[in-house]
Amino acid sequence: MKMLAVILFLACVDNALSSPPTFLNASQPAKEMNSPQKVILKRESVPIRRQGTIVSFKTSYSGVISIGSPVQDFRVVFDTGSAHVVVPSDTCESEACAGKKRYKVAESHTGYAVNADGSRVEDGELCDQVDIGFGTGEVTGEFVKDSVCLGNESEKLCTEMFVVMAVKMSAQPFRSFGFDGILGLGLASLALSENFSFFGLLSGERNTAAPQFGVFLTEGESDEESEISFGGHDATRTLGDLQWSSVARAEQGYWQVPILAIRVDGEEMDVCKDGTCRGVVDTGTSHLGVPVPHDKQIAQLLARDAGDLLDCRLAVAPTLEIELETINITLNPYNYMRRLPLREGVKIGSSTMVTGATKSVVQQALPASDNDSNISRHCSAKLMPVNLAAPVGPKLFILGEPVLHRYYTVYDWKSLRVGFALANNKANAPDFSLVESGTGQLPAEMDRLLMQQSVIVQKKMEKAAEQALDDGHDVVFMQMSVVVTMRVSVSH
Repeated sequence: MKMLAVILFLACVDNALSSPPTFLNASQPAKEMNSPQKVILKRESVPIRRQGTIVSFKTSYSGVISIGSPVQDFRVVFDTGSAHVVVPSDTCESEACAGKKRYKVAESHTGYAVNADGSRVEDGELCDQVDIGFGTGEVTGEFVKDSVCLGNESEKLCTEMFVVMAVKMSAQPFRSFGFDGILGLGLASLALSENFSFFGLLSGERNTAAPQFGVFLTEGESDEESEISFGGHDATRTLGDLQWSSVARAEQGYWQVPILAIRVDGEEMDVCKDGTCRGVVDTGTSHLGVPVPHDKQIAQLLARDAGDLLDCRLAVAPTLEIELETINITLNPYNYMRRLPLREGVKIGSSTMVTGATKSVVQQALPASDNDSNISRHCSAKLMPVNLAAPVGPKLFILGEPVLHRYYTVYDWKSLRVGFALANNKANAPDFSLVESGTGQLPAEMDRLLMQQSVIVQKKMEKAAEQALDDGHDVVFMQMSVVVTMRVSVSH
């Protein structure tokens, strides 16, 4: 979804090169995309504390890319809910940039500063600047053109593209995590231009390659690694054949698919009976987003008393069904329940997806003390209220980790479709039994919500919304808009 926005023209730091750069030949990479290029994803957990006690965790999945020549490595979140590559600049002085790898354009033989329209920025000239707004913070960045690569020196995939180098990063959420930046994998229409779309450029440069990428996410238990495959998918990661759903409203830039029905224990909910429901398949969120006001009804139907459970995934609770065109997505308590029992007393903020602002929803978490035996605890589903106006909403679901931990997903860039198959992981194995685990144990890791909410050129996040989200445990990276005006030169 593209709108108009304003770019401020601030003087760039001396990052233009004195001689024309020489790019890697992206049409003849070290490795052709005849077989998928895999990137192992690291799962990182960050504790959330209330009254000095850990009540939950926020998590992220990130892998390594390289930019420039000689290469500069960065650990980034691969996010299907946004569409830009963002890494910290060496000129970034924000606290959130401390300890992170920073891109140095002056040290890359192939990189040089550009404006949003691709025109080169010479020394001393003014340059375009963009503010990218997220649910829990924002990035202010300038533009550079350089080579972006996956893989190692012996076999890599590279493409020339425009990168956002962040000169400012908000403390939340970037200070909390060890990853450096973000690599957006949304459709090209979600980006400022096609030159910002990593996979659009990568797949377009290789006619013989499969224009697909596949995602395998796990909760990190049983030593299972998560990964993303580019140039196809890994069939060994699936149980059965892929079932494909066509992308709806591709012009909005999201990997969204039609939802025909929502059922709880076989009973169809009213929310999708009018035929207008869609679901964004997003690797950047830990929750299942449900449009308001239907989120409250579904949450109540899925909630259960915790009793003496320490792991709510062991709760006896309904099956949640999401009917797509060719497959019924079925989620069990193991997939959709928060691990930690919730109780009265300790509050955790949770974000609501809205257009142009973010509201806070109060949730309750594990007590600061476990010695109070008279406190009643309950198990709650990992649901997030979604409140988006047309044309993106109002009947929009966000298919995040509850779906992605159970299903391997493949994103077909050329045919504009998303494939689903049960993931070949231990949780889906026939002999996997939660009942044998008894009451379970307190987890070492849990929630994440990384979904880019907006890309707004030079538009600051409202202070009240930012403060509300600072108290939350959810990190949101879902791009909602890209607003750009070309810079104007005035001659006298």
